[in-house]
Amino acid sequence: MESNVGARIKRLRKDLGLTQGDLAGDQLSRAMLSLIERDLTTPSLRTIEYLSQKLGVSVGDLLGEIRDASLPVTTPEDIKRGLNICKTLFKVAKYDEAESRLQELIQIENVPFPEKWLAYKLLGRICEKLNRDQEAVEHYREALSYLSSMDTNEIVEVYYYISLSNRKLENYKEGIEAALRASALINTYHAEVDGLLTINILYNLALCYCRIREFQKGLDVIHEAIVIMDENEVQFSNGHFYMLKGIAELYMRKFAAGIGSTKAAIQYFNSEEETHRYIGSKINLGILYRKQNKAVQALKELHSCLEEANELKYKALAVNNYYELSLSYLYINDVELAEYYIQSGLELAEPKSHLHAQCHYVLGKILMKKEQFKEAIKEFNTAESIFYTKKNDSWLALVKSEKAICYETLEDHTNAFHNLLEANQKLLSHDINLISTELPVIS
Repeated sequence: MESNVGARIKRLRKDLGLTQGDLAGDQLSRAMLSLIERDLTTPSLRTIEYLSQKLGVSVGDLLGEIRDASLPVTTPEDIKRGLNICKTLFKVAKYDEAESRLQELIQIENVPFPEKWLAYKLLGRICEKLNRDQEAVEHYREALSYLSSMDTNEIVEVYYYISLSNRKLENYKEGIEAALRASALINTYHAEVDGLLTINILYNLALCYCRIREFQKGLDVIHEAIVIMDENEVQFSNGHFYMLKGIAELYMRKFAAGIGSTKAAIQYFNSEEETHRYIGSKINLGILYRKQNKAVQALKELHSCLEEANELKYKALAVNNYYELSLSYLYINDVELAEYYIQSGLELAEPKSHLHAQCHYVLGKILMKKEQFKEAIKEFNTAESIFYTKKNDSWLALVKSEKAICYETLEDHTNAFHNLLEANQKLLSHDINLISTELPVIS
């Protein structure tokens, strides 16, 4: 057994697999922790309290005898210390070990409800980080069962996480339902919820609305969030909201408003820290200019984005740029440049990705312009097979409608009829409109 505090801290830290930086956190320097562990300085009581909480032990344990870590935890104090360890492990991204400890903890009989809900919430956060979102939702729902009606703030937080995980699962309606429940609790009970959490709930709600193409509802939520941020002088997610606002306005054909919103997003984004969204907003601006028949400005924005994306080796953004540039040149009937840029996009695109399918689709459109209808059908077939695996019926309907035109031109009336029929059936069965190839995917 160690006789010195520093040696105990070092052993406990290593038992948890933490580095000195992990344990030091944001309240203690790594250099100071190194001195403490080597017993070259005596830590203050405040530092001892901080370290004991992160290590999941009591101050008394840290100053004196340490119980065998292999013994099971059973008392409320043991359980709280075990949760503290798990929180530390979560913060330093040691998710597997944190999950293993939490699974053991929730099996203990008579765990108090406050610790039970916290354990399930933490399990949900871990599953979310590991992209196991369906499990995350189940853990979050279990966490709700251990909260009372008086725990408004905690319930709001859990509903936000349920909404977030459902959005990642593309269960947008469930995401909307959870976000609306959280918002209702905030408004009805006037809960003193953290302002940033409220903003995140509204952003998630707006994004889910836009994903199911209820753009006006999305814009209403965005407006509400912007008012709150302006009133409280918050500039946390302004760029995200204005970027989403610009996309919603683009889909609603409010192009002038969309240009204003997208320019605002670009001003809010830091080009070095939020490069993806900064470049993404500039791409959207190029699309908006094209929709306003301002081809020169559109091409200028898109070429600028392409240079930045290639320089930073942002592959997906570069492919997206090639795709939009090809559409823009096709728009002004420069078929040669349209084909050059879409071929560049195809070479770079991730095989069988959504963007890969979109590039094949545009190449099919280009070949139609060149009156090479048989070759166009081959490209549309490639795009169709990918969209089929992605279960994207709106794009499938679009591809089939273009194939119908090709077959009709080739006087293959049977195939033309069947493709047009299938396109219309998909549109009617899902109550969706034929989308424009000139609009971006909401991300």
